[in-house]
Amino acid sequence: MKVIELKSISKEDGYIYYINKYRATAVLEILSQQVSIPLSFSVEISPFGQKTIQIDPIQQDLNYPVMPIKNSLKAFITTMESKGALP
Repeated sequence: MKVIELKSISKEDGYIYYINKYRATAVLEILSQQVSIPLSFSVEISPFGQKTIQIDPIQQDLNYPVMPIKNSLKAFITTMESKGALP
């Protein structure tokens, strides 16, 4: 399982300044097939500067365990966030 890209990333308006909510389409490679799934996630910044990523439940039925997918997505999002690639 591999995360290829996140596309169509859009930031949702929120009233809490330390939580940023996003919607995107994740392109994954699962068992030699590319699958696109809708994704909602948030990045929360603690008072000490630590960032926590929460991924909303995946609604699409996948032929793969969900926990490895979520862990790979969190790592990919963390990398994008550290590079400043999120809007």
